[in-house]
Amino acid sequence: VGFQGRDAGSLITARVGVDYQQRQGPRDADVPYTSSAATGPGAEVVFKKRPFGILRYTPGQGGKGAMVQEVIGKSRYPGDPQGQGFSAGVKGGWVVKSINGQDVLNADFEAIMDVLDDEVAD
Repeated sequence: VGFQGRDAGSLITARVGVDYQQRQGPRDADVPYTSSAATGPGAEVVFKKRPFGILRYTPGQGGKGAMVQEVIGKSRYPGDPQGQGFSAGVKGGWVVKSINGQDVLNADFEAIMDVLDDEVAD
């Protein structure tokens, strides 16, 4: 008898809506990739504020790395934070290689998303 607390390793279930799952979830057209395959020269993009205008990222094989899947296709007004990705030329298929100079190619997807903290407001 008494309170049985959770151990430090227990999982917490988060309920998300259908719209969120449809917007953020994987799609049949998503191409599987490994972060080690991101060998191109890359481009440096600097974002001034959040949200960046990137609608969806997907993890690489084994949950490592992050690939841009969808970007908001326009900037609504000068300085629109949700148009930053579009204005900077970010495209679906780009792999996030580093954040603030820190290599994240083989970082856990969840850790990358936590650092980016990029959620597009509806």
